[in-house]
Amino acid sequence: MIEGLCPDCYRKTHPLARVKRDVVGIVRCPSCGAILYRGGRWVRDPRVIEKLILESIEYMGRVTNASIETLSLRHGLNTAVVKIRGGSVHELISDYDEEVQVRVRYSEELCPRCRDMINERERAVIQVRSVVPMNGLLKRLIIDVVRKETIKNERSGFLKIEDTEEGGLDIKLSDQSLARSIAYKIHKAVPSRVTESQSVVRGGHGDKVITKLSISVALVPLSRGSVIIYLNRPYYVLSYSQGGAFRLMELGSREIINVRLSEIIKDGISVPSYETRCVEDRGSRSLEIMIGNDRYVLNGMC
Repeated sequence: MIEGLCPDCYRKTHPLARVKRDVVGIVRCPSCGAILYRGGRWVRDPRVIEKLILESIEYMGRVTNASIETLSLRHGLNTAVVKIRGGSVHELISDYDEEVQVRVRYSEELCPRCRDMINERERAVIQVRSVVPMNGLLKRLIIDVVRKETIKNERSGFLKIEDTEEGGLDIKLSDQSLARSIAYKIHKAVPSRVTESQSVVRGGHGDKVITKLSISVALVPLSRGSVIIYLNRPYYVLSYSQGGAFRLMELGSREIINVRLSEIIKDGISVPSYETRCVEDRGSRSLEIMIGNDRYVLNGMC
């Protein structure tokens, strides 16, 4: 006997846990699956449901494990059964399992991002342009960045990507923070200049102000080995620094210059039709570049 009770009766009158709330509310977005969490945050993680239910339980004894045994989420009131493993309600009682029932009210509601997407509320646009025509490989790289960044952290907000008449891309989104994140990732992947501006689409004079973010990403898709025409002269790209400067070699004079990315965007460049190959001469390997009828040989560049 323990305090005049058998172990089973003692456990019933001294439970391991109790439910702190009468009802746990779970609100899920039917479009993206996000769950409304603390402070009005929407989280796209199904584990949040378990967290909300377990947070409603107060532990009275030493608990080693707690898990949801049964849960069926239908609109309205539901019951979740939580299995708790623990002990120490009394030193004479070893660890045992106990079940706690939690009442759950389930409902569905569109999260703000999905509501904007369904209503096609454009809150941001990323205008991607290039100093040279964008080829299919470069466009696929940009689209892949958009896809990965949209999936990352399970955020929604992407609306669509449109080709422009001048060969660029317009990326339209309903989430401004996601737009900035995508623009930064593009800038990190390809040498570029990023600028942004805000415009008021509605509101003001006491009403809530709604703005639209426009981000311009000017690409300079050059890397070591690129051959370009800059200021009417042929150059070979040696390197690019994260400080925003290209190191170029003039093919005729072999003069090496540093040109800032902003200068290339301002002055413009073109990519000629050219061929390259490695040639050997007296045991040394050189890079041969053919631009039309012009031939350039760079020693030790192969």
